[in-house]
Order: sequence, then structure tokens, then C-alpha cells
Amino acid sequence: MILNNCTVCSVYGPDNAVPKRIRVKCVGDRITLYLKREKELPDSERIRVDFFDGQIGCIKTYCELIVRRNNDSSAAEPWIADCEILDVAEIVQGRRNLRAKMEREIPMNSFKQGELSGDIQNISTDGIYFITRTRLREDDTIEFVYSFVEKEYPLKAVVLREEDFRDGRYGYGCRFLELPKGAERDIQQYIFKRQHGQIW
Repeated sequence: MILNNCTVCSVYGPDNAVPKRIRVKCVGDRITLYLKREKELPDSERIRVDFFDGQIGCIKTYCELIVRRNNDSSAAEPWIADCEILDVAEIVQGRRNLRAKMEREIPMNSFKQGELSGDIQNISTDGIYFITRTRLREDDTIEFVYSFVEKEYPLKAVVLREEDFRDGRYGYGCRFLELPKGAERDIQQYIFKRQHGQIW
């Protein structure tokens, strides 16, 4: 994940007390926090940081921060912290849903057509888009099992739209039904790691 529209974050102390607002600069996948004092941040290898991105929304993370002196004389803050995101706890989405592109063929089951093979093209916390050679019906429900981070989840989704490729293949946009507990968070982490190049 690359933060393109993020200028501020909240850094929490070890007791998750009132967070400190810190100025942020993001260039590509490099994230820099700007500090007024050397000891402004908590002394920990794993620090809770919430980033506020104008496009993505609020990204709640755990980070490693390395503080050093700021050699840029044009900046008001004398200290900076190089930030590496270790884990994404939650993404409170803003104006658009995060979606990861992928190409993964998996077995599925349709309530109306039975067993089929679907090639998932992209996924979000709302649903999936997949391609198959089996013709489905609108409002059909599909089931499949998928592992996003470590745990496998049984998932259900309802067909909302169809795309006919005229070569014997069909594309289906589907919305998830009743995600199991923990699945939404794992999907968010999965999307983040794919966008960040941590998994393929």
C-alpha cells in the first residue's frame, strides 16, 4: 500500500492513551514522521500509529519507528522518524473500497449450478469478481473456502452482475454474505500486503 494523500497521523503510547498528532510525509513507499523533540515518540519496537489518508481512509497500524536528526533545513521539525508498517490492524475505509487485483483459480459451489471453477480477478471486503466457464444466474449464491493471511474461511457471495466475454467465459461481480468473524480484518490485511508487495 502506498499512502498518496496522507499528511497527519496519530501515534499512541504504550497504554493507548490520548494519541499525539504528528505531521507525515509520504514519498512512494517511504513514510516519514516529523518530530519537534527527539524523545517525542514512545520507546518501543512496535508502536500503534493511525494514518489518515484522504483517499483510503483511516489505516490503523503497528509500526517500527527509527528516530534520527532531520538534515533538511527547510523543515521546521529538527527530528524525523523513518516509519515501517509492520501490521495493519484495521482500515476504516473512506470514499472508496480497497481492492486487490489477483488471478487465483479455486473450486466453488453454486447453489443453482453445482460445482464449478472460478478464477478470482479481484477482491475487497465487499465482495469478489471472478471469471468462469459456468453460466450462473443473477441472485445465485456461491460458496468457496479461502485463506487470506493464515486462517481459512468458508465464504458465501451473491451474484450481482454478469459480463459475457463471448468466448465461453463469464465474469461475475458478487457481494459477500455474512462474513465470518475475523474475515474482514484478514481481507484488509491481505489487500494491504498484496498492494505492498509482501505477498503474491
